[in-house]
Amino acid sequence: MATEVISEIRGQSLIVTFNRPEHANALTLDMANQLFQILKPATTDRGIRAVLLRGRGGHFMDSVDMDLYAGDWNIALEMANQLILPYHSAIRELQSMDKPVIAAVDGIVAGAGFCFMLASDLVLAGRNTKFNCEFASRALTPDGGCSYYLPRKVGAAKATELLMLSETFGAEEAKNYNLISRILDEDKLHEEALTWLDRLASGPTRAYGGIKKLIMKSFEQDINAQLGLEHTYFGASSRTFDFREVVKAHLANRPAKFTGS
Repeated sequence: MATEVISEIRGQSLIVTFNRPEHANALTLDMANQLFQILKPATTDRGIRAVLLRGRGGHFMDSVDMDLYAGDWNIALEMANQLILPYHSAIRELQSMDKPVIAAVDGIVAGAGFCFMLASDLVLAGRNTKFNCEFASRALTPDGGCSYYLPRKVGAAKATELLMLSETFGAEEAKNYNLISRILDEDKLHEEALTWLDRLASGPTRAYGGIKKLIMKSFEQDINAQLGLEHTYFGASSRTFDFREVVKAHLANRPAKFTGS
């Protein structure tokens, strides 16, 4: 089996690179399996404190590889069903892990690639990046959590438009839709992504995890429930070694040095 997803440890960070450049990194069953096998242990590995997703060859990811459906139709449908399992499991890992996830996107970001971007916490995009939900144009409904993340980021009306019309849009529009954090020239994209990665990997990891969970829960409950949950996470974060380090650093008039614990 070819290495369709490359993983690399950089200090306390994990860099995940989609590695099918000749196919614009379109998702395959092997690719989904490899990605999940990389992310699953990373979720609980306390030595990893930030994750970067990126694509090789000038593209982030161009949806699911349609060659999957060549040949016997029934076999193809079964393979597609098999692909969904590790693909969706990888999406769950990205959301459930405490560590922040950055996506550095360029070239084509469509379908499954669009979903991996949505599941990331921060997104840096090349100036010439092209985005498309792409599901309806292929007579499909959304997968990869797109119907969950997209309305939360852009609102129900805009999500409906983007999903039904399947129109391609650029980085400036994506920024206006609150889908990405920053726009960068392509020659600066990956350098800046590594800068953000290093910064987050040296930050208060458990606080980041609480922030991720609080933001998602804020769409599901009323203010009283949210305040209660904030109280719970505040109590948990105030008992971490990182918060204790903040207090010590304050009293010593020096910068805090976080360990992620």
